[in-house]
Amino acid sequence: MLKDFMFHGSIGPIDYFVFVGGANVSNLYFFQEEGQQIRFFSKGNELSLTQDSVSYKGTGGSFCEYMFGVEKPFKDLIKREVLNRLVLFGAFLDEDERLIFSNETEGSELFHRLFLLGHAVKNYYFFVSSDNRTEPKKRQKAILQTIGKLLKRTDLIAQDRDEELLERFITVLNEPDSTVFVFKFVHRENLKFYSAFRDAYAKERMLTPEDEAAVHDIAVRHAIDFYQQERMKIDVMYRHRSNKNVVDEYRDILLGTAHKDSLAHSEFARLHRLRTLSIRNNIPAILFDTLDNFLLKDKKKQAFEEPEYLRESRAILGNLFFKDSSLKQHIITEDIVKLIRAKHKASSQNDIGFEKILLDTGTACDEYARESNEYGIFEEFSSLITYFDRYDNVRASLSRLAFMDTMELTEDMLRRLLGNKKEFDSLDENLFNEIFIKDLLTNKYINIFGRKKIKTLSEGIEKIFRGDASLKEVVSEVHAIAGEEKLYREIRAVLKEKIRDFYTPLDMKKGLGRIRTAIKNELIESGIAADIPDALFDKALLDLKTESYYLNHLLPTILQTGNLPLREDFLNNSGLDRFYIEDVEKEYFQDKGFDSAILHTLKGEMELIGIGGGERI
Repeated sequence: MLKDFMFHGSIGPIDYFVFVGGANVSNLYFFQEEGQQIRFFSKGNELSLTQDSVSYKGTGGSFCEYMFGVEKPFKDLIKREVLNRLVLFGAFLDEDERLIFSNETEGSELFHRLFLLGHAVKNYYFFVSSDNRTEPKKRQKAILQTIGKLLKRTDLIAQDRDEELLERFITVLNEPDSTVFVFKFVHRENLKFYSAFRDAYAKERMLTPEDEAAVHDIAVRHAIDFYQQERMKIDVMYRHRSNKNVVDEYRDILLGTAHKDSLAHSEFARLHRLRTLSIRNNIPAILFDTLDNFLLKDKKKQAFEEPEYLRESRAILGNLFFKDSSLKQHIITEDIVKLIRAKHKASSQNDIGFEKILLDTGTACDEYARESNEYGIFEEFSSLITYFDRYDNVRASLSRLAFMDTMELTEDMLRRLLGNKKEFDSLDENLFNEIFIKDLLTNKYINIFGRKKIKTLSEGIEKIFRGDASLKEVVSEVHAIAGEEKLYREIRAVLKEKIRDFYTPLDMKKGLGRIRTAIKNELIESGIAADIPDALFDKALLDLKTESYYLNHLLPTILQTGNLPLREDFLNNSGLDRFYIEDVEKEYFQDKGFDSAILHTLKGEMELIGIGGGERI
């Protein structure tokens, strides 16, 4: 006896897949194709497809996976386990987000709107066919109570395990006399864009110029609008495993403040650290900005009064709307520097206030243009935005170079940096070095190699301008430092392991000689290096000694006495990579079975917490 089956076809911009299971499958007449329309129907339920839309009526609804960054009902937003969006025919949320059912279970949706409001690539519809004659709104409510939890929380949708989804649906519904129809709609063109961007991004968590050109070509050929492109890009970036863990932790902190009116200083500090960590891990800031927009909202303003630099920025941008052209010109020459400094300050503090001001200004420009029929104001605003885009590009490139040992400087990248520096120097000859170079060199998370790369690059740029060096020479110098950094990490990792294997004290010269030989042989076998510079070996050894001293002597003392400044003094003067030490601390606390909340205390992110036996730090 036939229990279930599936078939699929294409219409308009979509491929559709239909999964049917349950009672009397073999006896149902449910499909009809007439010209440009396809109908599926059974016992008062119907779903029709045309070239550009879907129509429905009866008992059922639609569902899809939530894309990262889309607006959700607050009740879904605060529940980590809710993965999917579910809409029942005839049901809607009122102003208080209470679910209201009606007997009007008929409607339609354009495919363009369906894939814009739902998932950009795949969306599902369903209906339940039965002899039940209950009032529609009561029947819909009963179905929601039965299968709602499954459809909102299952990960089978994300994994495209559609047959298993149908099976689970039928099992949970538990209506032996009913038949379930599940319809899956896949947008072919959006899928091409999503897949191309995902595959390109997965390589190095960034796109090469060739990748960008290929993805852009898909968007142009298929006329995919900019908003839809951005939705898919953000979703892909979020779902990359290396990004997701950090972003989810950031989200969880914000969710912990969901019912508060303000953000505590400790919570803000934890968010700030995750933002800092994201720079090293090349995690796009837009992922955090998106969460801030949904979950932080005005809490930052309640906890921290808007600073003077933001108020000044509002005043400067307000000049765009003056009718006197001489006032507008003033923005282009003098106040643009203040705006760039304001953007830098906001970026350094992870304050989205400046971006909100730009958004407000853009909206005001739009309203002004529509009312006055004068669109020149957009050109003036765009000229300002160009500087902010330059700022973002330079900051991103230099931060990756400083904090990522996998980031390589190229001649094209250096050429763009030279061009951007010229533009900033034309405004203020000290601006570039102040907001980019000096800021990075004083960042407490930059390690010795990152600092060396930035100093070498800065000096190299000046040499190029003077004609004392070529692009190739500067790139080569920075490459040499990057190679030194990679070799150092290899030496330290192998040295740490070999010391364990040899059970050799760190100050025994004979034992270290054997270890040096073993490391050299291992690196040669790996094709990494033929020679180990004495300076790098000695640095790796000294760093391991310092790390050992910290873990076995200094850290226990800090925990016992609560002397937090002692930790900060050690990190500032030991020369060790702060990111690395924080990872080592995490392992230490896990091995000791300490509450992870103590780590936040160590970093000054939380109020003092008691640690076993009445001790406090």
